[in-house]
Amino acid sequence: MRPIKMSLTAFGPFPDTQTVDFRSALGARLFGIYGPTGAGKTSILDGVCFSLFGESSGHERQGDDLRSHHATPDIETEVSLIFEVGAKRYHVVRRPRQTVRGKRGDALVERQHWAALYDATDIEVDDIDVENPGVVMEERKVEVVADRMRSILNYSAAQFRQVVLLPQGQFRQLLTATSDQRSAVLRGLFDVSLYERFVERLKAEASVLREEVESGRSAINGHLQAHAVSDTDALTALIETLMADAGDQTAGRDAARAVRDTARVMLQAAQQIQDRFKEHDAALDGLNGVLARAPETDVLKLRKMAAGRAVASVAADDRANEAENDLIAGLTARTLAADQASEAARILSEAVGGLQASATRQLERDAAIAAVTQLEGLKKRVAGAEPLREAARSSSDAAVEAKAALDMALEGHDAAEHAHAAATAELIGGQQTVLRISQVHGALQVLRQARDHAAQFASATGAVDKFAAARSAALANHERLVDALAACRTAESAAEEALASAQAAHLAAKLEDGAPCPVCGAKEHPRPAGGAEEGLGLDAAWRQARSAREAADADERQAAQVAARADGEWTQAVTTLAALKAPEWDVAAISANVLAAEEELEALHAGPDMAAVQAAVDTAKLQLASTTSALAAARDQHVAADKTATSAAAALAASLADVPEDLRDAAAVTLRLQAAVDHRDQLTDAHQLAVENERRASEAAQAARSGLNHAEDRVKELTTARDAQRASFVAAKATAGLDDAAYAAAKADIPNIEELTGTIADYVAGLAAAQDRKDRAVAAIIGLERPDLQASSAALADADAILTKAEELLTTTTMRLSQLQITNALVARLAAELADATERYRVLGELAQLTDGRNAHRLRLRDFAIAATFDLVLEAANQRFARMSRARFSLLRKYEGGDGRARAGLDIEVYDAHTDQKRDAHTLSGGEGFLASLSLALGLSDVVQAEAGGVKLDAIFIDEGFGHLDDETLDVALDTLRDLVGQDRAVGVISHVEAVKEQIPMGFDVVRQPQGSVISQRVGI
Repeated sequence: MRPIKMSLTAFGPFPDTQTVDFRSALGARLFGIYGPTGAGKTSILDGVCFSLFGESSGHERQGDDLRSHHATPDIETEVSLIFEVGAKRYHVVRRPRQTVRGKRGDALVERQHWAALYDATDIEVDDIDVENPGVVMEERKVEVVADRMRSILNYSAAQFRQVVLLPQGQFRQLLTATSDQRSAVLRGLFDVSLYERFVERLKAEASVLREEVESGRSAINGHLQAHAVSDTDALTALIETLMADAGDQTAGRDAARAVRDTARVMLQAAQQIQDRFKEHDAALDGLNGVLARAPETDVLKLRKMAAGRAVASVAADDRANEAENDLIAGLTARTLAADQASEAARILSEAVGGLQASATRQLERDAAIAAVTQLEGLKKRVAGAEPLREAARSSSDAAVEAKAALDMALEGHDAAEHAHAAATAELIGGQQTVLRISQVHGALQVLRQARDHAAQFASATGAVDKFAAARSAALANHERLVDALAACRTAESAAEEALASAQAAHLAAKLEDGAPCPVCGAKEHPRPAGGAEEGLGLDAAWRQARSAREAADADERQAAQVAARADGEWTQAVTTLAALKAPEWDVAAISANVLAAEEELEALHAGPDMAAVQAAVDTAKLQLASTTSALAAARDQHVAADKTATSAAAALAASLADVPEDLRDAAAVTLRLQAAVDHRDQLTDAHQLAVENERRASEAAQAARSGLNHAEDRVKELTTARDAQRASFVAAKATAGLDDAAYAAAKADIPNIEELTGTIADYVAGLAAAQDRKDRAVAAIIGLERPDLQASSAALADADAILTKAEELLTTTTMRLSQLQITNALVARLAAELADATERYRVLGELAQLTDGRNAHRLRLRDFAIAATFDLVLEAANQRFARMSRARFSLLRKYEGGDGRARAGLDIEVYDAHTDQKRDAHTLSGGEGFLASLSLALGLSDVVQAEAGGVKLDAIFIDEGFGHLDDETLDVALDTLRDLVGQDRAVGVISHVEAVKEQIPMGFDVVRQPQGSVISQRVGI
């Protein structure tokens, strides 16, 4: 894998976008990444590792932790890397999970980890960007991108940290560490997580089985204690006793049920006799009710007979009413005719008066005719003077136009004068603006420098306050968690002691003299444990206390790490602040002055161009001269036009001297003539209308009088017909034998004749049915007496109560028996499961203890795997260490044991060929130790490459380790690095040592600044 070009945005110590172009460095084969401690050198390697695998180079920081704390919420953290594998070129882009400002509004949103992988083989490196990233291989799905990256690179993130980012510093620590420290270092170097997970899984499964065994025992004891029995034999005896009780209780229940059934039969017989007496009483009540309706039925019969006689008189009644209605209509028509005749007479009177009034206006009509004749003559005079009028109008228009031209010339001349004055003033103002721009620009530079210094000081002060608060909170939290952990440990010890005491007491209670102890096998028990046997809940309490202690332990470790990190950040912030001088003014005050100066400068720069202003002055002078000439010409034209208009107006006035002033215009005289004609026609039309109205009113009055006479004759005819029909109706009522009141009542019942007939028939039928029901009820109770239902019901209630008690007793016994039988079966099943779980726990528990180091050699499976891998690394490292030390040194791992094959652990010793002796690794000098650690790092890289199938490495990086070397050893180390450089492999060195910079000039500088670090390219000399 060859890294070509990388961009880091808001990543680590870099607040904005930093670009790292590896091409020239790879071309030099040996290059460096330089900068002071904390500047962010390793962050470049973090960027490479994160872009490829989504993890940091040291595995201490996750993608979520890589966002720059200098970055604003508007900038999204992103890493893009262009790299090559063989002939293929790839482009990978990643954005870690982060909280940034949303696209809409100011709310902060959380973005999830995002990744994309592109094939950029056919695109030039400098042409690859956001718009042209390459052909999409995978996008958005982080897991899929990770799988594709592993298939392309042929190694994992852990292997990348071992073969590309050589952990030389960790191997240097390994040489001088204690045994316990060395194990921790090697676990970080070698990926033995598979073995650790295997052991943890064994322990977890064994713990589950142990809990299953303990839970099984607790469950069996709980079920037995729930029924107040000590063991399964007592449970069986209790079941047999309850079965016998259930048999006796069943016989008692059956006897009580027979007594209850007999009482129920006797009560039913008494109820049947009682029902017969109830029917007899109801039949008598029904017959008496029907007989009570006899008078009402007689009245209905009389109403039916009267309605039948009234039917013959209804027709005569209807004819009399119809004649009366016709007479009323005739009277109404006569009244209407009289009103119409009166109205017609009134209208005729008004029409005659109108005609007489119109006759009196004859003189007015004659005057209107004369006025029309006079105006027609004036109209002809005005039309004859039209040529003179046109000449006067034309000359007047010419005078107006000349006046308008004069006014326009005056306005143009005034505008030219104003423009010339304004241009001259602007020229003077522009000259003053140029001078002011120079003054403001100089002051602005001074203010910006002061603001930058004040911002740097304020940022450093804020950082100290922020990190101090975080440090105090972290330390306080750690102290609190230390106290909580101590309390949890005390609680766990107390719970464990209580559980052990209860278990010992329970076991001691079951010891028998002469019988072997289930724990030690002894048959004598001189001092058995004492105390209460009750241990329910103690096991759960101990487990809960243990879980609480483990959680508190994890919380305390995490808090300790947070406190250490917070203390380091606070120390760095205090150091940075101490190096700065306090400003005279704060950032806000200086920023306000800067803003005011910038606004003034922007306003000054927005002023006009001086060349354009001078040109405007020259143009204004020419325009002023032109408008002065135009004004003189316009004045001469206006004087001539005014004289011509005055002469034409005098000729027109002489022609129309005897015509009224208001009628000298053709339109005015025409309008006056039309008004006179309209007035004349109006008077004539009004007179004709008065004549026509008088004629029509006379005809209408005559017709109304004729209609009134006809209406009076019709009223007389209708009165005679009405009287005849009344007499006929009176005769019909007399024939039926009905007076007026009787006829009115009988007529109302005519529609009800059918209903009355049905009601009478229903009464007759109901009377017969009631009499029959009474006769049958009397026959049904002959020879019987009314029963005592209360006594029969009481006897049945007593029998029911006795039966209920018997059934409840049997149900209680049966339910308890069923519960005991279920418990018996459940306990048997749990006992079988407990035996199986106990056997499985025995096997798996022994295996878990063996792999966790509880064996004869006290060797864990993880450490065995580390030792095996470490042997391979030592073998590969010695091949390089021998060359570096000129065959003097080799590294060995200590062994002990009679046959020399038992592994003692992870301690290292050095064989010195000069003395032919072995000695501890920490006796190596600083330079020798560096060469040894470098050999180990390269050895690990060789081993991992071989395990990964011979992965080809185009570039490797070595982090630090040069600071404590003397000049001679440094030369040897650098010569070794040059030997590593081949035709197809480049080596990158991460260091802050000036001597390394001098000998390896190519590479990159990381410069730390208050607002974040920046990366610059180094050019070799």
